[in-house]
Amino acid sequence: MAGSLVVFAGILFIIYSFYFIKIIKGSPEEFESEMMQGLAAWIISRGAKAKGQLWGMLFISMLAETAYFILAFLTLDNLFMILFTCFFAGYELLHLLLLTYNLAGFFAGRLKLKEIFRWKAERFSALLFFTHSMLVIIVLSFL
Repeated sequence: MAGSLVVFAGILFIIYSFYFIKIIKGSPEEFESEMMQGLAAWIISRGAKAKGQLWGMLFISMLAETAYFILAFLTLDNLFMILFTCFFAGYELLHLLLLTYNLAGFFAGRLKLKEIFRWKAERFSALLFFTHSMLVIIVLSFL
């Protein structure tokens, strides 16, 4: 189980390191703008299929995060990491609920595309993913 968690944490670490660097440098807005432009172009290119695919991606994200947190809870025995994981899992639950609500608002015509993401929440989530995954790799390296 520890090996699976290290692989999972390593993948998350690599994925979130790009956003983490932008945040630390103080220039995440350009990166976020590029992501929004890419999302808008993707939605246009997919047409009506985009709605179902976006919901599917959100569902897969929820499953992946759930699997990551379950693996973390089953594997980690460090009190700090368990408490940090509890905080992180709680934050991500709220974050995904907000994202779900905003995505529903977008598809209902109540929100514009640029309003789906609350960038401060996205940045904090990215910082948590980067930090947690790095700490998981470090902690499990010493087992």
